[in-house]
Amino acid sequence: MAINPTDTALPLRDFPGAAELQDLVIPPSASSQPAADALKDGRLTLQYCANCHRCRQPIAPVCPYCGSSSFDWKASTGRGVAVSWVRYPRSYLPAFEALVPYVVLCVELAEGPRLFGRLVDKNVEPRIGMRVSAVIERWADGGHAVAFAAADGAT
Repeated sequence: MAINPTDTALPLRDFPGAAELQDLVIPPSASSQPAADALKDGRLTLQYCANCHRCRQPIAPVCPYCGSSSFDWKASTGRGVAVSWVRYPRSYLPAFEALVPYVVLCVELAEGPRLFGRLVDKNVEPRIGMRVSAVIERWADGGHAVAFAAADGAT
């Protein structure tokens, strides 16, 4: 279950909003804590079944494919393609008011699973098929979340 500490770190930046991440997400469990710890180090990791080697996303205590409870963590490149997106023209939470308008992407990672994250580029028009790279955002309360930036040449 160990994560290789020599994995390449992703860009780490401060979240520009005023929200506290702990108010928006479920606290890490024993099974998801390694992924949360990796985010603090600027690494995106994915849980893989040690038996059938399929990716478990979302993180789960038991493999939905083969029922095994054994798993490993593997580093993700953080690279992917936008498969869907939504632009929020207003804030539904006061803490996000400074970000309006903001875009949330659904990204299919190169490794296969899909993740949701904020598009950090204000001057990039989102589109289906746009290549993106993960960045890790550090929130004011010390939490970390995945966001995405347009990959080089993607506009």
